[in-house]
Amino acid sequence: MEQQPASTKDWLSLTGFQFFSERDLYGYLLGVYEYFYRDRKEPPVAPHPEAPPPEEHWR
Repeated sequence: MEQQPASTKDWLSLTGFQFFSERDLYGYLLGVYEYFYRDRKEPPVAPHPEAPPPEEHWR
């Protein structure tokens, strides 16, 4: 994960979940890691597949 080998487009084509920034994607993946291998109590919530992009995406 430190090398961040997947882009948001890669992730979308593999999973169908769209992240609008790599920061959000890798934040989510870190949350998944912490849930499975550390002490996170709840899994992170993936973005809704039909969610519109955030406002800042268009700037």
